[in-house]
Amino acid sequence: MPGVYLTLYECIEIARMLDEIGVDQIEVFSPSYVIKDYYLIRELNKMGLSDKLLVWHRGLRRDLEKSIGTRLDFGAVALSIATEKGHREKKLRMTKEQIMETMCEAVTYAKDHGLYVSVNAEKSVGTEPEYLVEFANTVADAGADRIRYCDTLGELIPHETYTVISELKRKVKIPIEFHGHDDMGMAVGNAIEAFRAGAKWLDTSVCRLGERGGFTSLEALLYNLYKHFNIRKYKIGKLAELAAFVEKASGIKLPPNTPIVGRNIYRHESGIHAHGVLRDVSLYERVRAEEVGMREGSLREKIVIGETTGRESIVFVLREAGIDINKDDPVVSKILLKIQEQYLFGRKTSVPHEEVIELYNIISNGGKVPITMIIEEENGNTTKS
Repeated sequence: MPGVYLTLYECIEIARMLDEIGVDQIEVFSPSYVIKDYYLIRELNKMGLSDKLLVWHRGLRRDLEKSIGTRLDFGAVALSIATEKGHREKKLRMTKEQIMETMCEAVTYAKDHGLYVSVNAEKSVGTEPEYLVEFANTVADAGADRIRYCDTLGELIPHETYTVISELKRKVKIPIEFHGHDDMGMAVGNAIEAFRAGAKWLDTSVCRLGERGGFTSLEALLYNLYKHFNIRKYKIGKLAELAAFVEKASGIKLPPNTPIVGRNIYRHESGIHAHGVLRDVSLYERVRAEEVGMREGSLREKIVIGETTGRESIVFVLREAGIDINKDDPVVSKILLKIQEQYLFGRKTSVPHEEVIELYNIISNGGKVPITMIIEEENGNTTKS
């Protein structure tokens, strides 16, 4: 991902955590391309993860020769070449036949060295369907173990994914792997539909990190497989810890509304929602924090006071402070009005519970609450009046 650079230690730690969760393969770059990956593979060898490594290469025999020449230990390789017409003609400047011949040479060399082979058809979306089938079956005959169908630009929508993977599964000789980017926000949905259509392997990344718009989210995909398909082989209780580590290592802060591991999944402001949560948390939390390894916060931590807060939340905050009050008390309505006025005049943050108590004390004693107007100036500074 542009602008994200992980240290060797961070890469090792992420691999360790992925293994702990139970992912089936961990993809790394060829040790002949990136010097850090040489040392990464060497360290993962020492950790006993050689059989889980899938080492990415271009679909060229000479690239494989260099990697194998390092004498590092890895059990599988991903061999990639573009199959779509525009890529063939403009980037590779190769014919269909040349692409298949080049890939078959690489596959044969890999199999001669005892490696499991995933052949990647870059830009599968857009490749002529009949050629994609021919390509897949040709590399299968050369010894490839699976074919990676690549939605390289994240163009598909879920029902299209189901259709294309179903058709491909019917026509090709080897298992299908689905590789989906998230440029249009459909990656997880597409991966689920690929799975439903018969794909045996699904590519993901932690926190969606990847080229351009990112990639299929590991944490969202694993949770959905657990929840909707009863797949229990992965330790989803470790997802939050992994996401937090990758967030810190990458420097890419997770939005609070990130599915599964975002903190706002477990916080509630809307009056209707908070009312339900105060009666039974499960009414508005289908994903439970403890399932994915997050701390199950108290109701005090879950209830957020803001512009859309309702009476029940105000009553909850006040009762937590030992104040006996009900939602029909006029003071509650006055507190809500004063909170809404603050947002009318530019407030940008939620209201701390202590501030609600302060408002109660002022209003219930007949005092007036001053309105602070925050004026945004062109230079980005603020003044209060």
